[in-house]
Amino acid sequence: MTWIKASFPAPRILSASLDGEILMHSERAPHPHTQGTGNPAEARSAALTTWRTLAIDLPLRLAAETMRFTGRRLEEQAKHLASLARCGSLNEAVELQTTFVTKSLDDYRKEAATQLHDVRATAFAKVA
Repeated sequence: MTWIKASFPAPRILSASLDGEILMHSERAPHPHTQGTGNPAEARSAALTTWRTLAIDLPLRLAAETMRFTGRRLEEQAKHLASLARCGSLNEAVELQTTFVTKSLDDYRKEAATQLHDVRATAFAKVA
């Protein structure tokens, strides 16, 4: 086993030598989401599952949600432009524009919360 002197506090795997120096093993600490069963096949399977979730599933989920949201926003914008074309006065146009912008900002706020929830749910899911 190889030992490396650590000059920084709180490394992952600590050990004290006879003369009181703090030493750190050169072994890798287990990933915090793994259970550390010791079975290489299970560890490999868990790593592949984690990789697939973060590298494939999450981006696809976020892309699908973004496309859904964008499509809905474009429909709202088209309806808004059609209603602006039918306006009879400046006051009516300002009222329509104010309503549209207020609703748009609320939709973007809700979408940000939805995307954040998706990321948190995926990134912090327990490894099976």
